This record gives sequence, C-alpha cells and structure tokens, in this order.
Amino acid sequence: MQQLLDMLLGEPDKMLQDNTLLGSALVTDGGPALFFSPVVARPPGSPALEALPLMFYMPGIDGTGLAAYRQFPRLTRAFDLRCLIVPRTDRSSFKQLVDSVVALIKQELDWCDSGRPVYLMGESFGGIMCLALALKLGDYIDRLVLINPASSFQNSMWPSAGPMLAQLPPDVYKYLPFVLAPIMSNPISMAWNDIDDRAPLLQQGSDLLYGLIDLAPQLAALRLVLPPETLSHRLTLLKEGSQWITPRLKDVKQRVLVLAGEKDLLIPSKAEAERLGTALPRGRTRILTDRGHALLQEAGVDLVQLMEADGFYVPTRRLSSGRASTSASDGGGASFGLPRPIQLPTAKELELDSQGFVSVINRLTSPVFYSTTADGKIVRGLLGIPVHQGPILLIGNHQFFAGDMYPMIKQFITELGVLPRGLAHPVVFAGPDALAEAGRQGGMVQEERNRNKKDANAGAAQFGGLLTTYGAVPVSGKNMHKLLEQGEIVLLYPGGAREAFKRKGEAYKIMWPGKAEFVRMAAKFGATIVPFAAIGCDEAITTHLSGKELEQLTSMLPKLPFKLSLQQSEEDNKRLRSIPAARVGVNATMEDIEAFQSPGFFTPNIPQRTYFIFRQPIPTSADTARNRAVCKAVYNKVKAEVEDGLGYLLRMRQQDPYKDLLPRLLYEASWGGKRQAPSFTP
Repeated sequence: MQQLLDMLLGEPDKMLQDNTLLGSALVTDGGPALFFSPVVARPPGSPALEALPLMFYMPGIDGTGLAAYRQFPRLTRAFDLRCLIVPRTDRSSFKQLVDSVVALIKQELDWCDSGRPVYLMGESFGGIMCLALALKLGDYIDRLVLINPASSFQNSMWPSAGPMLAQLPPDVYKYLPFVLAPIMSNPISMAWNDIDDRAPLLQQGSDLLYGLIDLAPQLAALRLVLPPETLSHRLTLLKEGSQWITPRLKDVKQRVLVLAGEKDLLIPSKAEAERLGTALPRGRTRILTDRGHALLQEAGVDLVQLMEADGFYVPTRRLSSGRASTSASDGGGASFGLPRPIQLPTAKELELDSQGFVSVINRLTSPVFYSTTADGKIVRGLLGIPVHQGPILLIGNHQFFAGDMYPMIKQFITELGVLPRGLAHPVVFAGPDALAEAGRQGGMVQEERNRNKKDANAGAAQFGGLLTTYGAVPVSGKNMHKLLEQGEIVLLYPGGAREAFKRKGEAYKIMWPGKAEFVRMAAKFGATIVPFAAIGCDEAITTHLSGKELEQLTSMLPKLPFKLSLQQSEEDNKRLRSIPAARVGVNATMEDIEAFQSPGFFTPNIPQRTYFIFRQPIPTSADTARNRAVCKAVYNKVKAEVEDGLGYLLRMRQQDPYKDLLPRLLYEASWGGKRQAPSFTP
C-alpha cells in the first residue's frame, strides 16, 4: 500500500527514467525542443530503419511521448520513428515552436534523405503542430495522421476552464491527473493492454488489477512534465495554434487521415474530425467507436493497422510519371494542382475516391479501353502506350461535361502505374463559387432556388479537389512546358470547354483551334504524341432546343413577374463573365466564354457504354519543332487520327453484345460485380 501511495503522491522521476521506451528523454529539462528515437526491440529479420518511411511524432499538451508510447513497438516495425520532446521549461510562442521544429526536421532530412515517404503524426496539440508544419514544409511532407486534433480547442470548455486548473494549490494539483484520467480515456481499456484474453478469468482479473496499478506512475508523470506554470503556457499555445491554423486549413495540400475517438470527453473530436474531413482538400476521417481522448493508450488500438485499412501506409513513394523518388523535396506530397510530380494514390485510396457518383457512372458505362502498338496492332487495354519512354502527350476529343475523364485516369493508374496530368480549365482552380457557376450555366447544376447554394459550392469544391488530386493543373503553355520538361504524361483536350459543353447536333464534333502550338511544344522535348478517341458520353443527353432557339422562344413569352428557369437573366450573364478564360493573349477566343452559356433544352438519355481507343504513337523531335510546316502536318495527322478513331469506335461498338445497358448490367451482376462484361474484339 505504501508503494502505491508513493506512486500516486511521490516524485515520479526515478520511475520515468526506468521506462525503457521513453527513458530519460521524458525528464529532459532546459534547452530547445528536440527529437529522440525510442529504443524498442525489433523482431529478427526486420528491414533496416533506413529502408522504412520516416515518421515524426508530435506530442500533445504534455510535450512528451507519454500518450503514444504503447504504439512505439508496432510503429518502429513500419517506420523510422522520431519523437518530439518539448522541455517543460520551454516558453516559445506557437510560431517560434513551429519554426524550431521545421529546422529540426530539415536537419534530419539533410542527413537521412533517400526519397522515402515522410509522415507527420500528432495527437491533440500535436495535431495542430502537424498541420502547421505541413504548411511550412510543403513537399518535404507526404502524409499526416492526426489523432483527436485539438484544432477544436476554441469550441471546448478549456479556454475558460484550463486557466483555473493551473491556479490550483500544489496539494490539490498533484491529484489532477487522477481526477482527469476517466475523462481522458477508459482506465479499464488502458490497463487491458497486457492481458492475455486466452488466460483463465482469475488470471485476467489479477492482471487487470496490476495493470491499473501500473497506470499510477504514468498518471503521476504528468505532474512532472506538466507543472502548473507549464500547463498555463501550453494552454496559451493551444489557443494560438488553433486560431492560426483554422483559416489556413484549405491550404494544407497533403493527404491527411484524421482519427477521432467517439467518446472523447476532453474536446469535441468527433465533430472536429468531420469538419476537417471537409475543410482539408485531401482529408479522410475515421471515427473510432467507444474510444476516448487518449485512444493510442487503449487496448486493441493499432495505429499501423488503422492506416493500412485506409490505404494510408505507403512504404515507398510512387510518383505520377512512374519514376522513383530520390529526395524528400521531389516527393510531390503538396504539389497537387501545380506543374510538378505528385504522388499516386494507393489502391485503397483509389477505391474510396471512386465511391459515390464516380462509382455509379463507372458501373453504368462499364468503360472499355483499346490501344495501338508501334507496329499498328490494336490490343485490348493500354499496353500500346509507351508511358515509360520519356514525356508523353495524350491528345483527344472532349466528351460532354468531361464525364469520361475520371474512368480513363483510373485505368492509367491501375494498369500502367502512372497518372496523366490533365490540363484543366482555370474555372477548376478559381474556387467553388466559379466552378458551381460553370455547372449551373452548363445545365449540370440546378438553380439556387431549387438547391442550396452552400451545398452546390461544397460539391463543386470536392469535384475541384478530386481533379487536382488526380493530376489536373491549370491549362497554360507554361504549365505544359514544365510538365513535359519533367517527363510527365500530359493530357490535353484542344477543344477545351467549348468541346465539353456541346450544343444541339454537335455530338462527337471536333472543335479544335487552328494553331499547332501543342505539336511544337511536344517536339521541343521530343515527346511522343498519342492521339485518342472516346465515345459514349456525348450521347448522355438529347438537346431539343439550342440556346438560341430557347432564347427566341422565351422572348416570345409575355413578361412575367418571376424568372423561368429556362431564361437567362442579366445577373446570369454577369456571373458568366466572371468565369475565368482558358485562352488568353493571341489564343483568346469568345468560344471559351460561350462554352458556359445555356446549352438549351435537353433531356437525359439511358447511359451508353464508353469506349476509348489510343491510336498509334507519333514520335517527335527537336527538328520537328523548328519546322512550322512539319508541325502543321503533324497537327493535321493527330486530328485525323482522333476523327478516324471516333469512326472506328462508332462502327465497332455495333459488334459489342453488351453495348446496351440492361444486358450489360445483368451480366456483371451475375458475376457479383467482379467481372466486366466483354466487348468487341479489335
């Protein structure tokens, strides 16, 4: 009993120093923040630490690894782990602390940089730190794992209750960790970590009792690492950090996994995780049932297993061009939407991103892909495309509302292990308001009186985020130049938005500008041009009245005190003019703006199967770039190949026994959705 009282009320310094996982690092005093590597025995045959992804752990308000040390044995099998220690005497401001840790991480990467993935993992206050560090370090950081992040601090009771705790008398303050223990987590769950479920019940009961006793020094340790004056300062850091990061969440470009305990009683983690899942461009959320704030200490929680289940663990970097990463700075973890290499999604992430609307479209259209080898043979699949032989420029026809683009991107990732970099209309990057407006003017989004504007804009933001996650960058000569220079696979639709928003009688019509600039650009880098054609999406609707016909019809109607949804108002025209143009300078054209005008009156059709054919690759060279006549000839050849490809697909699909929706759905349903319906033989 006296030993237990000593654990509860005595000085825990000696017990902490005896902890083999954390050692004397916990009682480090004075000096700036620093990293340490936990000393954990690893199983025989484990890979060298230098071959594993690098993980930097950011602690909670205690500034130590106390809240996560039970995860260290498993983490060190999957990661080269570094844990941050913030001495209890450190009084840095939030900005100063972030800057000092940025310098520490860069220093670590300078001597151990080999192109391996770099993770940030943080719980509670450490979650705020991770978000701030990701913004500061950019492409040096690949992925973030946030556990009950304290970015919700301002919405909790702690801004008002926290300062009062720091003012408690010393004789009362030493009991504080034990009073808060049931709020931080379930003590039974924490004590259950070392219990063998297969042991006799009596043995399990005895082990549980000793497990609860063993919690005493861990809780008592909080008095050492978090004395009243340190608690007061850390509460200030929480306030500064949550206020600083909230308006900047949209700027965190890396992939983020947010884990939240459903029964976190300290802060509103469940609601905050759901908010972050929407606010972060590439945020993904998982709510852990019956888990509390200190969930990393609870029995049955395996952080690596949770990451693997969401496809969030990557042992190596896989870049968009298919080449290997050689340094942290070329990792592409934060380059989404920029003309730089980016990282491929994992198979699980591709599956999760394909759910919902994208999955429905994929099932209804069951896309089929063909390609042409260098010797002119047409084969099923994409193996005829020489994606690993330098820069590639894919040139094709834009179908209605670009409905076929995502299935094509997905096929390149799964079959070839590369991610084409689409040159997208600037409206994608102009924010959710502009993107939603483009959808409204194109007839694909309902009027605001029939649909909440906030919902429409949220959907537009998610769509824009999905495009950038899967390679899109703003269309411009400069961006195309940079991508080809870096050996990327570039996807260009010369017809642009005008070709995507087709009008009455324009199905499968090629609407390209007359200039051969894309040929000259490709030839400068010796890129291979691969023309392609696609059909199916242009038949998604039937247009009964063109925009002009509709305008003439509505002008004949008497003036009404309200606006019909078919009428284009001056306000509509004003918003239309706010949509950014894709072509500027000498390439400017009114067709770019006219693309978003009313498509007229149309009705949807039964979804058609989509077909793609990639034509014979066309090599280019620097000599091609210097000869305008040759460039024009190549341009004409590319255009002719696309038009011939359209004709080929329209003819050959008549031989597809499953071109119609019902037979195709029945066939694929009979295989439980695990086998695609066959198509024509080329």
